[in-house]
Amino acid sequence: MPVTRDEVIWAYRLLLGRYPESESVIQHHTQCVNIEALRENFMLSAEFSNILFSTNKSTFPLLPLDVAKIEVDTTASDAQLIALIGKIKAVWTHLGISRPHFSVLTHPQFLPENLSGSINEFWESGEQEAERLERILARYEFFSLATKTCVEFGCGVGRVTMPLARRFARVHGYDISPGHLSHADKRAAEEAIYNVSLHQCSETFLAALHECDVFYSMIVFQHNPPPLISRLIRNALHSLKSGGIAVFQVPTYQKGYRFETAEWLGTDHPLEMQMHCLPQQHIFEIVDEEKCKLLEVREDDSTGAPDQISNTFIILKNESVSSNIRKKKSGE
Repeated sequence: MPVTRDEVIWAYRLLLGRYPESESVIQHHTQCVNIEALRENFMLSAEFSNILFSTNKSTFPLLPLDVAKIEVDTTASDAQLIALIGKIKAVWTHLGISRPHFSVLTHPQFLPENLSGSINEFWESGEQEAERLERILARYEFFSLATKTCVEFGCGVGRVTMPLARRFARVHGYDISPGHLSHADKRAAEEAIYNVSLHQCSETFLAALHECDVFYSMIVFQHNPPPLISRLIRNALHSLKSGGIAVFQVPTYQKGYRFETAEWLGTDHPLEMQMHCLPQQHIFEIVDEEKCKLLEVREDDSTGAPDQISNTFIILKNESVSSNIRKKKSGE
C-alpha cells in the first residue's frame, strides 16, 4: 500500500536528519508503492550518500573495472535538446526561488531555515574550491591568472565565482536559473567585485560562451541529461583560447543507469534535481574531435554516491591547424 505522509516525514528525519523542505516533496514521496520503495529512494539519493561519505571518508568506494555497460543516449536532435533544456530550466528556476543555496550544496545547514548560522561556511567552501583550481593550474605551469579570463559554468549564487574574480582579470559566470543569478549579482555588489559578468544560459545552449583562458565547472554537468552534458562539454572546449585549460567534473558511470531521450522527455518529472552521467568513452571522443589534449582524468568524490563513478577532467586546447601550418611555412 502507498506510504503515508507521516512515514515520509520520518524517513527524512531518520535517514537525512532533517525535516522535508516542502509539502510538495512529501506528496511526491507518498506516491511510492510501499515503505521498501520509499527506503530505497532515500538510500540511493545523493544527499544520503553524502551523509554516509562525510561520516567515514576513508572508505570512499572504487567500483571495479568490469562493471556492466550502461545504455545511454549521448546525442539528441536540436528539437529534443530544446525540450530537455526546458525541463531542466523549470527545475532550476524553482530551486532558485525555493532553496538556492541548498541546491548548490545539498547539506541541511544550507536550507533556508538554517542558512543564517552557516552562511560563512558556505562562502568559505567557494574560496577553498578556487584555491584548489589555482593549484591545479599551477601544476601545469599555468600562471599569471590576473591577466586571464575565466568562464564558470553553473555559477549558481556566486559561491566560487567571487573567489575566482579575485584571481582572474575577468570572470564570466553562466547559469540557467534567474533566481541563482540574482543572488550572485547581490553577492558581487556586497563584495564590491566589478570584474564579473553574469549571463543567463541560452534557451538552446547553442550560443557560444565567451572566449576564455580557463573554463571551470564542478557539480553542475551532472544535473543535466547526457545529450546536454555532451553539448556543454563541446561548448566548453569551443570557448577556450589556444593554450587554454578546461577543468570540469562529470559522473561517468552509475549502476543500473540508463537514459533514453524520448522516454525521459515523455515522463512527468518533479521539480527536483536529478543525477545523470555521460560515459567516459564519449567524453574522450569529444576531446579528440575538438582537437584538444587530455592532460589528466581523476576519479573524484564529487557525488559521494557509492554506485557512481565521478571524474574530473583537465583538458588543454591545442593550437589551431591553421596556426600550425603558418609555423611550418615560416620555418619555426
